[in-house]
Amino acid sequence: MTGDPGLWTLTPLASWVLGGAIGLLLLFSRPLLRRIFSERDEKRFRGRLNLFRLACLLALAILAVRALAHPAAGSLWFTRLLGVFLLIYVSYLLFYLASRLILRRYGRERQRDDETVYVETYASRLLTIVAGILIAVVALVAIIRVLGFTSWLEAGGVLGVLGVLFALTQAAWVPDLVSGLVILNSRLAEEGDVVQLDKDKDDLLMVFRTRVFFTEFLHLGSNHRLLIQNSRLRGMTVQNLTRFASAKGLREGVFVKVGYEVTEAQVRALFEQVMAEALADADIPVEEKYEAEIRPVNGGDYGVEWACFYYTKDARALLRTRQLMLGLTLKAAREQGLSLATPLLVHHPVERPESGGAAAGTP
Repeated sequence: MTGDPGLWTLTPLASWVLGGAIGLLLLFSRPLLRRIFSERDEKRFRGRLNLFRLACLLALAILAVRALAHPAAGSLWFTRLLGVFLLIYVSYLLFYLASRLILRRYGRERQRDDETVYVETYASRLLTIVAGILIAVVALVAIIRVLGFTSWLEAGGVLGVLGVLFALTQAAWVPDLVSGLVILNSRLAEEGDVVQLDKDKDDLLMVFRTRVFFTEFLHLGSNHRLLIQNSRLRGMTVQNLTRFASAKGLREGVFVKVGYEVTEAQVRALFEQVMAEALADADIPVEEKYEAEIRPVNGGDYGVEWACFYYTKDARALLRTRQLMLGLTLKAAREQGLSLATPLLVHHPVERPESGGAAAGTP
């Protein structure tokens, strides 16, 4: 340390090292605090994280003020880079606060996993994008001024280069951005909805979050996350199982194939036992006030396909409900001695008249 202020003035090398160390602490603040504190309480962890980041930000601001107050050799570019870093981080904080306020004001409350959350709407997403553009433009102009591009020609040249980069890359992100706005505006699939994509009946997904460029799903079958681009999602057939066509709920069915020798009374007795046991089981969310529909749905050479249609309103437990209902059907069939094996087509030989005297008209 040099200069009259003694301990208050740092050499250029010390300023670079200290600024870099604080910048790394700020950049890796989340994984660093995750190793120190538990992340179970999200609100408390986020408060500690914001407090730590604010302390790093104040340290960088003090370092920048010190460099300006006591200039030393080589400290000009250090001060400029530090100012750029502070502008970028302050812009991020402003955008974060603005997006949170917009979400609270124009978003919609919704229950997800017994927790009240604010979900994006078309208005909140659009206002967030506008706020982000305004903050980015102001921050970009301020960064250009801090770096020393004072003339209009120099500033226009920097903005022109950035504009060309945006124009060359717009085909990669604009379709997803616009598609995300369309999805939010149409309310096609909101957070917490259970959907099927295209015609895959066994692939059940829950919409977790609709982001700017992609939509995040939770796969209910294998319990993993799935990301799909918004532009690609718009081209798919989305079946929203949470939006019922009537107050009865979602119409599901158990299907069995039996031979033609099995009577209608036997099939009805089978499904009546299944429904009685399902209604008595608290783990199977079947609607009790709507009577089951037992009907033949398909007939062929080998046998008849019967179905027992029931109603449920718990779309998230749909896979479990299907599996439990099938298990009850197999159990009831064994108890009643009813075979659910695929019937075989029995071929009977047809006798053909022998060629000879009678065919030739011989007496």
